[in-house]
Amino acid sequence: MVTAIDDYSAQPGPFAILDEDSPDEEKKEADDSGSGSGSKDAPLDFTQDPTPPATPQTPPSKRSKASPTSSRKLQLRPDSYAPSTNDALDPRESLARTAEEARASLADHAVVWDKQRTDLQLVMRSGLDYLDAFDLVSGDHVVHPRIPVRDLTFMLARMMNWGKLNQTPWTTYVPSWCYKKAESYLNSLDGAPARWPVLKKLRLDDSAEVMEALFSGVGESEDDEDRDVTFKSHVEFIPQAPRTTPPREAKRRRGSVSSVSSSSAPTVTDPPSEPPAKRHRPAQDRRRSVLARNEYSELAPDELALVETPGRGVMSWRQYGILLKFAPGTANAIEQTTGFPDYTPNLAKVTEVEAVRTRWDPASFKVLRDLAPWDDMFNQRLKFLILHQLDHLDAHAKSSLVDIVDFMWKHRRAFWLTGHWFFIDHRLDDYSAELHADRKKECDTAKKSYKKLLDDKVRDGLPEVVLEEPGIWTFPAKVCSWIWMDKSQLNDQGRPFSLAEQLRIVDKLEPARVQWNSCDSDDQRVAHLSSSLRKKLLPESERRRYPVSTQRP
Repeated sequence: MVTAIDDYSAQPGPFAILDEDSPDEEKKEADDSGSGSGSKDAPLDFTQDPTPPATPQTPPSKRSKASPTSSRKLQLRPDSYAPSTNDALDPRESLARTAEEARASLADHAVVWDKQRTDLQLVMRSGLDYLDAFDLVSGDHVVHPRIPVRDLTFMLARMMNWGKLNQTPWTTYVPSWCYKKAESYLNSLDGAPARWPVLKKLRLDDSAEVMEALFSGVGESEDDEDRDVTFKSHVEFIPQAPRTTPPREAKRRRGSVSSVSSSSAPTVTDPPSEPPAKRHRPAQDRRRSVLARNEYSELAPDELALVETPGRGVMSWRQYGILLKFAPGTANAIEQTTGFPDYTPNLAKVTEVEAVRTRWDPASFKVLRDLAPWDDMFNQRLKFLILHQLDHLDAHAKSSLVDIVDFMWKHRRAFWLTGHWFFIDHRLDDYSAELHADRKKECDTAKKSYKKLLDDKVRDGLPEVVLEEPGIWTFPAKVCSWIWMDKSQLNDQGRPFSLAEQLRIVDKLEPARVQWNSCDSDDQRVAHLSSSLRKKLLPESERRRYPVSTQRP
């Protein structure tokens, strides 16, 4: 569900649907008390001591329940199975590093944290450098003792469902009870878990993506008085070239599924659980920007017009005076979808809460609502295929595209709201309270239904690569916070900026909010794609022959 920032009595969480099998549901901050597995059914209790259960955890009545996974042949064990006597990390023990600290350590490697596979991230958080962690995860090593049992369960469930155990060498040594726990978890799901990707060394190509990677964060990032350092000079908020990073976390390659025997192999001597060599890298301290070091009441009027850009290692900064931090993660969405804004107001102090509350203006929003910006977002979408010729798609694929675009039309407001998540003071009046509740319900329902629609279409034969088309929209893993200006900020006519004016500015600066409709060129729209896909970019003169939908142009 949507954990909204409008409840200023509590710290906000990301946009996560608890009863949806989110691509990131398997992840959980070791030092957080995140939500459950994301199923409608009661989640398994992963807080107990991780000892092998004497009996199956799921009762027979539960196993007999029909579910999407029950019709799929699960890969219950890897082909080469030699279980270790070592258990997974006890959930009562914390990992050596937070997600922010592990992410900051990537500065020397020029790789993007949120593109790394879950097991690699967790091993890095256990204390290893990126190169050491990659060697450990990719080689024939015992890895699971470094991974909390809850995270291990989620990862095993994904690999078992999509037949990827043989492609992940360390699963050979995971104890049998962990697989039983993962199988029980799969039986509790109402849908298929996220696919398990291939482990790759993903590197950044240019300085622009380096800055985007630093701007895209994970986990909570509280201010730290003892780690205060100087921040680079702030800049005025002027629309600039939009970032060109991948828009679609949900659009990943789906793997084939196979079934193998569940009989366990004899226990053997464990291979080394440490990589050959230890590489030491300097640790990166948390940082706060120049304006973040000041109280809101200390900000000068001209500082309320500034938008700070978080530099390397910076975890707290201000935008239009509002204190921001990277959006914290939960078990459902520890990371934001690549390319989408990943920050949220920091409501740790009462003064900051009051500053955010005063920005909510129901009358101004009603004016914007009457303009229906979600209609503009749909009408201005990319309406033609730019990577695929419609003639090369079969009848099912064409029909699937019609259904997907029809869904986008029906739920266009939910897409827009998710990309423009403004703070609502729901205690102000009845209208605000009703809007706050209705928005959450609408976005929860739409996101869950859209994921099911895409999964069903791909399962029925739609080539997943077609979903990389910019004309196919994406729900980000977390909502994209939209910070409204203070009313003291005036436009060229000497009047406060209207929300419509502010909307044009933020959509140009962060085009992912409108599904890349505001990009100035094809290069911006497809820069995140692989070189092989970019080479398939159709000449502009041909595209009008290939509408995304033949029934809703």
